[in-house]
Amino acid sequence: MNLGQLRTFDAVARSGSFSAAARSLRVTPAAVSLQVRLLERACGVRLFERVGRRILIAPAGRVLRDYSQRMFALERDAERALDDVRGLAKGTLRIVSSETAATYYLAPLWTAFQRQYPGVHVQLALENSQRVTERLVALEDDVGVLGVETPPPELVLETLIEDPLVVVVPPAHPWARRRAVGVADLAGQSLILREPGSASRRLLEQRLEAAGVRYRPVMEIASNELIKRAVELGMGIAILSAAVVAREVKYAILRAVPIADKRFIRPLYLAFHRQRASLPTIQALVALARGFREPSRRRRARR
Repeated sequence: MNLGQLRTFDAVARSGSFSAAARSLRVTPAAVSLQVRLLERACGVRLFERVGRRILIAPAGRVLRDYSQRMFALERDAERALDDVRGLAKGTLRIVSSETAATYYLAPLWTAFQRQYPGVHVQLALENSQRVTERLVALEDDVGVLGVETPPPELVLETLIEDPLVVVVPPAHPWARRRAVGVADLAGQSLILREPGSASRRLLEQRLEAAGVRYRPVMEIASNELIKRAVELGMGIAILSAAVVAREVKYAILRAVPIADKRFIRPLYLAFHRQRASLPTIQALVALARGFREPSRRRRARR
């Protein structure tokens, strides 16, 4: 099997487009099409189905894609292992995270990492939690941030921080001056939710269902900033991470009311594939995360 043709196939399978694959490989779409045809001829099977302008991966292509992803992930690991021999003087660390975790919890960690290892290039991709899990399992990225409680067996979790969820209301809301709200208080409330696939939404739905609480979803928005704006305009209430609304609470734009139930405090984890647990870049990031976690544990213990 020609590895150049296989690399072209892998680029098309990942992007779902001949033109996108051509851009990533810095060749023409015609060259990509030719390489795929040659590979199909060599394998004796159809790897893609052309439906109008759409490119769909065929059953044989799905089988080959699983192998190509692992092969090229192993190639990247070998390159980075050689970099790591030089004491993390160079290399790449690929992180995938939700926007919430990246903005409010991960930024200080990767900043400290880059200061300590300036030769390592950090790449950050933003996805919802479902896609973070999928990308880590497929070895597309090195480290992710997850809030899942039952991860796939391929992944290792390292606690990063505890993330409390709070009820977010406008200043004129009847709950704005309350010290806390109970889970039962949420029954029948008009909630603005994150999109399906969001870890915070999944946790919220699980906890409310376990408590037998029925709520009324009024909107689904895949952006914390837009959710906060919708709450500010009185379109409903939301349940978000406390860190997400810290600035708005500081300037009295919104109120954050704690939920009187410890089940609404979720741990956030650094996650990585078991096959990559020994990579020095990952070990270095995990060591920094543990250092970040200890001061917060001591503060909670003093309280």
